[in-house]
Amino acid sequence: MNRRDLLLNEMGISQWVLAKPQVLKGDAQIRLDKKIKFVVVCEEDHQSSGLFADLLIALNLQKSEYQWLDAEQSQRLVFEHSPLIWLIQSEEQAVKIAKNIANQTAWKNASWQDLAKSSPKRQLWQQIETYFAQLEKQDD
Repeated sequence: MNRRDLLLNEMGISQWVLAKPQVLKGDAQIRLDKKIKFVVVCEEDHQSSGLFADLLIALNLQKSEYQWLDAEQSQRLVFEHSPLIWLIQSEEQAVKIAKNIANQTAWKNASWQDLAKSSPKRQLWQQIETYFAQLEKQDD
């Protein structure tokens, strides 16, 4: 008997059942709640930055209405609605992620550090403006 089996035996456990056996089969999906309207895929956590706070205000979103994920988590993302997705990834990584979330990606940036420069930041706000203009046309 190995150490694990001895310890389990001492606790009176002769067998156990996995609570989520599908995880061992590769089904470790992240199911996105329908209340989530905005998904950010970024390796670094910038949720407390001023830029992100301004973005949430511009999008009229509460903290409970967005999800911040890294690239690995985004590969396991499953949703049944159409959230707005912002990829802050290198081009190679963004292409790989975009395959899984086709037709959902609204904005892309190479890195958060690029957003400190005026040109990429201006482009982001222009993309946001264009996005809202398209939404308004759909509503008409």
